[in-house]
Parts: sequence; structure tokens; C-alpha cells
Amino acid sequence: MSIVPWDGVYRIQNVAYPQQKIGLQDAIVVGRHEDSVDPCIEWEIKAKSVGDNSKITIQSESYNYVGADSEKVVYTTTPYEWNVSYREVGRWIIQDPTSGLLMYLPNSNDGTEVKVTRDGAGEVSYWRFIPVRPPSN
Repeated sequence: MSIVPWDGVYRIQNVAYPQQKIGLQDAIVVGRHEDSVDPCIEWEIKAKSVGDNSKITIQSESYNYVGADSEKVVYTTTPYEWNVSYREVGRWIIQDPTSGLLMYLPNSNDGTEVKVTRDGAGEVSYWRFIPVRPPSN
């Protein structure tokens, strides 16, 4: 059985491009370097269920969420539950439950839009959850 990250604030780091974290550029979900101006790379993670089909929400400090719509990663006001699975030591996949596609980062450039892809993309679709602090509530 997989165990999802504990509730709390995390930086979500791409395995293929470790300098990149999931962040925001305006209202677009992108890969951001920590030294970027206002990178917005800290996310409140809530575990909604734990088991073979674990689910989490990914929420920003402004109470908006990272979600998926029409096979695209979006920033939305609506809570969105992602499936997460532990692949191997320190590697997780974040999967859209509707399309079955995985969140991935196409390259290491600051500001590259986070997208979705089919399973099998390798390290560009693996993520690490780096704890920052306990949950806010």
C-alpha cells in the first residue's frame, strides 16, 4: 500500500530537473527555480484518502488549487483531487483521475508550463514532496 505525504506545506520537486519545483507564473502552473522572483513554490497538501488509490489536493496560499481540465494542468478555485502513487524511493506520480494522465515537466527552463502525459515518460513525470512546515489549520 502507498502512503501519501502527510498533510502539510511542501515544495513539489521534479525528479528529472531537481532545481525545478511546481510553482506559479501569474495564474499558470509552471516549473520554477527557487531563486526566481516570487516563485510561489509552497503548496498545502491535504491527503483525502490513503490506499492503493490515494488522493490529495494541492492548494496555494491564496486558497486556489492545482487541478486538471481537458487534459491540461490548471490553476482553479475548485478543489481538485489528484491520485498519487509511490513508485520507488522518493519518487511519486501525480495522476489526473479522469484522463489517467500524469503531471510532468517538459524541460528545466524556469517558467515551463507543467503538463500531463501518458505513463512511461520517466523521471520528468516523477515528483518529490519536500516538507516545509506542518499544515496551517
